[in-house]
Amino acid sequence: MTTILKLNEYSIQIPQQQNQAWPKSRIALDEFVDGTEIIQILEQYLADFKGILSRFVETHDAIRIRRDDDPAWRQKVLEVRDLLTDALGPNNYSRQITEYYNEGISNFTGSPSHKSVEDIIGVLGAVVTRLRRNPGLAQRTQGSAGPPATKNIFVVHGRDEAKWRELKDILRERFGLNPIILQEQPDAGCPTLIEKFEYYAEMCSYAVAIFTPDDEVTDANGEAYLQARPNVIYELGWFCGKLGRGRVMLLLKEETSVFSDFGGIIQKRFRSNVSEKIEEIRKDLEAAGVLSQ
Repeated sequence: MTTILKLNEYSIQIPQQQNQAWPKSRIALDEFVDGTEIIQILEQYLADFKGILSRFVETHDAIRIRRDDDPAWRQKVLEVRDLLTDALGPNNYSRQITEYYNEGISNFTGSPSHKSVEDIIGVLGAVVTRLRRNPGLAQRTQGSAGPPATKNIFVVHGRDEAKWRELKDILRERFGLNPIILQEQPDAGCPTLIEKFEYYAEMCSYAVAIFTPDDEVTDANGEAYLQARPNVIYELGWFCGKLGRGRVMLLLKEETSVFSDFGGIIQKRFRSNVSEKIEEIRKDLEAAGVLSQ
């Protein structure tokens, strides 16, 4: 029997490595996935959530989740959210589940509220009903996996706020795209920054990195040079491994050094403003199929 679902150990994907695993809370659809079996898995989660709801404890001043149900609830909500994203791509159900989850723990105790569990059960029930009507919505093959068909463009940036805001405005106002700036996004129930990055990065079909001279570095010969922040370099590498070099663009402000490893990536140098390269940016987005010609 073909294995269709796998829970893998957490690791980070970088270039020159094979595809690696999701965080422990992530269920990866590694091979052929049958819509009917996805429904069965979601129905099991739905039953688990209803069981947790039924075990809430009523006190003199509140209704609280049972202590040993709390960690299981948090884990299972993340699993369901990511399973839906893997099966359906970017979708409103995952977004609603994230919103209800965050609302539910936004109280002085920090524990999930009775209403948030009810709301998530309602969303999950709606998903199951829809998939029963059309199981093919959740049917994918490993060979069909690729960049999501979306207008979400991840903006990788360092300390120069003026430059990433300029790029954000160009992408949104001139090209009609949806720039994703990580610091502007809600945490989406992600406990760490790397998980938040991966959560939003998975929703993007293209990435634009702005390298600005943020850090001064001294080489082995004692010569100083300027380079981008380490997180910017890491994120650019992540997208090269995930989307391929053809779906990553590097904008370099003059005086910023770049590693020779990034020589195969589309690079555009600007002197003062990102807008200097606006037509070149447009042409490359069109060539990648992100913009219509």
